[in-house]
Amino acid sequence: MTKPPRFHVIQGAPAPDTPVEQVRKRVRAMPKPPAMIQCHRCGGREVIETKIGMLLKDGKPTGGTKTLLCVGCLLRGERVTL
Repeated sequence: MTKPPRFHVIQGAPAPDTPVEQVRKRVRAMPKPPAMIQCHRCGGREVIETKIGMLLKDGKPTGGTKTLLCVGCLLRGERVTL
């Protein structure tokens, strides 16, 4: 039975930022009102309200827990709750 390879941390400079990550950092740093919701991953300010655990009662949807999802991350296939 072979052992899995061990990974070692390489000391030195961090990996260079990609152009996409530079844009994300710039967007996150832009001024905004304190009450405005902003995605912690991409810096986007567009959200979708979703409900989890909905029930059908007499043919109408009821209940459920509301959550906010980032639209930008959702379009990339990531589910980021805010």
